[in-house]
Amino acid sequence: MSFLKKSGNKASPNAPFFQSAFNELDESSPNSIFAHTEAPTTLSPDSIQTPRPAPDSPNRMGQAFIAANKLTEDEVVRIVQLQQRKRIRFGEAAIKLGLLNEEDVHEVLAQQFNYQTIAKHGDGGKKRISSRLLISHSPYSTQAEAIRRFRSEVMLRAGEQPCLVIALTSPNAKEGKSHLSASLAIAFAQLNLKTLLLDANLRKPSLHQLFDVTNKTGLSTMLVGRTLPTLDLSHAITNFLHVIPSGPKPPNPTEILSAPNLSDLLDKFKQDVKVIIIDTPPTRVGSDAQIIASQAGNVVLVCRKDQTTASNLRLAYETIDTASVRVLGTFFNNVPDVLDPTVGRIRQWLGRLGMPY
Repeated sequence: MSFLKKSGNKASPNAPFFQSAFNELDESSPNSIFAHTEAPTTLSPDSIQTPRPAPDSPNRMGQAFIAANKLTEDEVVRIVQLQQRKRIRFGEAAIKLGLLNEEDVHEVLAQQFNYQTIAKHGDGGKKRISSRLLISHSPYSTQAEAIRRFRSEVMLRAGEQPCLVIALTSPNAKEGKSHLSASLAIAFAQLNLKTLLLDANLRKPSLHQLFDVTNKTGLSTMLVGRTLPTLDLSHAITNFLHVIPSGPKPPNPTEILSAPNLSDLLDKFKQDVKVIIIDTPPTRVGSDAQIIASQAGNVVLVCRKDQTTASNLRLAYETIDTASVRVLGTFFNNVPDVLDPTVGRIRQWLGRLGMPY
């Protein structure tokens, strides 16, 4: 079936199946372009969605923060008094009084609900994950819910597999692909599924920056035999999330990524993890993405509002499709102006000129 065809409502080729990882979800019209793939019925990820916190019980919440050495008994009393007076949640009252910050609240809630949040990791908790990864820092935010919905959609489309391997690519650079790869890996790890995030963008890597880890060794050194292809040499962000950065930039990325080099490496990691997320270069930068996709087996295309054109997206799909890879669908990414001030300035100029955007 053609990439542009869709059963039901008409949609552009880069229509979102939900609004984005950064914006409000559009529950009324999920414009999925997964229509060309029949969803399996053997897996129901909605049944394992992360539970929402129950309404606050001051005693239970207070004791939890005292046990975590975040508050004293006197401070809990002050918080409960403000909570009852303002009719707000315990954590919100604590933040208003300056006794806790959002990270403290999320950390204790995560412990109560067996739900992993990640702000700091490694070296005694000194290394810090990028604040852009809201699925980690603000797990109850709208943005985090969007990522979890994306995770559920991916699981439905991929079906049951001993180890789920997914490559994410985009037509061009700066379309949110690396950010989405990292967010999706965190979301799978929050299901207590052992997840490996692999930076296969050997030309312009970025995952080591998002997770604040060294890039002296990584995928490139494993592929050429300089370091052992073992999970022990990855960066353990949590018990369920491991990151392998790209490693030093090689002079021949296409050659060292070619089959069966990467596929043999993936086979070794499949014995230790349940999910492998691979960040790839854009399809318009060489043939790396096509080579990686053919060895991964499953691909998600990422496009960006106000940047990706329909022709570029169609070309990316055709490029991947020639590798006989299962394209699970397209993620429509809407990066807010605060993360890309250039977009905001362009919109301001167009507005002053009275032009639509």
